[in-house]
Amino acid sequence: MTSADTVDSQDELLKSVAESIGSTLGNLAARANAVKDAVTPSPATQAKVVREAKAARSKARTFGKRVARKISAATKGAKASAKKTAKKAGAAKGKAKKAVKKAKKTVRKAVKKARRR
Repeated sequence: MTSADTVDSQDELLKSVAESIGSTLGNLAARANAVKDAVTPSPATQAKVVREAKAARSKARTFGKRVARKISAATKGAKASAKKTAKKAGAAKGKAKKAVKKAKKTVRKAVKKARRR
């Protein structure tokens, strides 16, 4: 290998390193500009932020309404089943009272009949 060959390979290596550094610096500069544009309150940026905020608020409202509807439906179902249970308990109570009354009447008749004999 001659000294000319090593100089050429060193030049190529330096060019490659310089291009890589330049590319990296270019990417960093582009990202810095993008961040600056995103942070700077321009009318376009503010409009976009407002639009996205409105969309998020709308989604939150619809989600809240959906949850409220489900809770309401579940509550209505629970109320209806509680009402049915109470009605059945009331009917059972009435039947039990009748049975007790009938049993008392039968016992009284039996006692009366026993006394006569």
